[in-house]
Amino acid sequence: MASYRQQQMNSQGGVNQGFFSKMLRKISNYGLTYDIDTVQQSYAIGVNEDPKSFTNMGNVVGGGASSYNYDLFTKKIISKVLDKKSIAYLDRTYFDKRKILRQYSIKDEIRDFITQIADEVVIYDENNKFCKATDLPEEFDDVIRKKVHENFAKLYNAFGFNDSVTAWNHLKDLLIDGFVAFEIVYDKKQKNIVDLVKLDPLTLVVASDPETGTIVWVQYPDEPRLRRVLLDAQIIYISYGNNQDYGETSYVEPLIRPYNQLKLIEQTKLLYNINQAAVYKKFIIPVGGLSRAQAEQQIYQLMSEYHEDIQWDDNLGTISINGSSHIPHSKDIWLPSSNDGTPEITIDTPTGNDLNEDQVLNWFLNNLKRASKIPYSRFEKESGGGNIYNDAAEMTRDEMKFHNVIKRIRTVFREIVVKPLRIQMLRDFPELIDNNKFMAALNIEFHSNELFEEWKMLSNKEKRANIASTMISNLQLNPDSYIPMEWIMRKIMNFNDEEIAEIEKYRIKEKGMLATQGEGGEGGSSESQYERPTGPGASFFSGEESEGGGEAGAGAQIPAQTGGVQAQAGTTAPAQTGV
Repeated sequence: MASYRQQQMNSQGGVNQGFFSKMLRKISNYGLTYDIDTVQQSYAIGVNEDPKSFTNMGNVVGGGASSYNYDLFTKKIISKVLDKKSIAYLDRTYFDKRKILRQYSIKDEIRDFITQIADEVVIYDENNKFCKATDLPEEFDDVIRKKVHENFAKLYNAFGFNDSVTAWNHLKDLLIDGFVAFEIVYDKKQKNIVDLVKLDPLTLVVASDPETGTIVWVQYPDEPRLRRVLLDAQIIYISYGNNQDYGETSYVEPLIRPYNQLKLIEQTKLLYNINQAAVYKKFIIPVGGLSRAQAEQQIYQLMSEYHEDIQWDDNLGTISINGSSHIPHSKDIWLPSSNDGTPEITIDTPTGNDLNEDQVLNWFLNNLKRASKIPYSRFEKESGGGNIYNDAAEMTRDEMKFHNVIKRIRTVFREIVVKPLRIQMLRDFPELIDNNKFMAALNIEFHSNELFEEWKMLSNKEKRANIASTMISNLQLNPDSYIPMEWIMRKIMNFNDEEIAEIEKYRIKEKGMLATQGEGGEGGSSESQYERPTGPGASFFSGEESEGGGEAGAGAQIPAQTGGVQAQAGTTAPAQTGV
């Protein structure tokens, strides 16, 4: 089998220097998209494999005769990818389908739906950022944790996402076409990622070399003159659905059928009203004494003089009569009289079923709204699209389902940032390549409507605090509270380990500041204002002093308000080890 270098030189007259980087080849094979080891060990025919046909990818990449082993291995790679995403190249109907999807994407209703979904997924903050890198767990070195945010900022700016529209446009392309693809561009040393270049997803197909185990993407596989072979570490390939999403190539596709049905009903009502407003004129032309040819000539002449040509413009929604956009309100008709008879003109008004009721139209309109996955309440014009909920009690099931839809789209679209960020981190810290915890922890978080999210969070915390305060006050095992504070903080207030550690850090910092003030004679001992609590919750608030059963006094007071939870004043509690 020809090497990658030979193949690249033969196909494009040059060498893709990326193939000489062992590190990039290793990154390409490391779980960014799929695990090559599971493919190599798989023996059975997968659900997405076609046992009756063999691809010609052996000719594409190897440059020689097709090899059964190569075909079998490549099929398994493609099958593994199809479990997670679709590949446009493998759908021979997609070329024509994409044209149709783009035509419908500019229709008024569908365009509004796409815009609403894009606005919901990609929300920019005041710093022109639609997402941020999440913090790595504290088990990782501080240098690595800091480098994640540095690389994120560098890549975000290099990709041009800070203009508040580029990422939004990429998402709209994904919603319309169902696929987006990019080339990850490196510097000359292949050390740093410097740019993204948009590619046509229809020209890319995944493959693999069984000899080297390198996963690659082949561009223009059927055209040797244009063919390019790129590592998986050089390609970002995002699809709206996977191979199992029948009939849902993109967000637009499920909208086409209800949209056409709605427009059919609208046009029917429009034609009915036009026909009711129209006037039908009947001409009776005497042709006595004329030959058949003369009679036909006479009728054709009158038709050419009095026939009206009506043209509709679907794009502009205008109408023209006889080439003029001005619609006449009346028309005078003059006809001569002869000895053989007088022409007769009658005006008829058409009759038909009354289609002015909107029940059927509203049914098809609601059908289109349901296909959009947007909650019905957001279409209410009178209330401005519905109210913003403050807590879970005000959230409808439609809003919850819509939240899940947005979350799934974000999960797919985040690869445009996560994959380059992971690759850059692995280039900076090669020792992390075999660290599965790092790969799982490295992620991004999308921004939401911060003001509404903040109020919702505060409202939820307030309700949790009220419930916690009620439980502490009512569930008493004299003279102690029956429920430990640690349980309250974790189960009711829903604080996780990270938040608990952060709260404890601020408590220690606050005690240090108060102790400094006390030593200066300004406020006395810091314990005079903030007693170190004992008893229930001691491990949460008292740190290391809770170890071994606690030496704090039996009469130590629980603070009146701790982390948003009000304890009963004067309650005493014995020391307790940490939970």
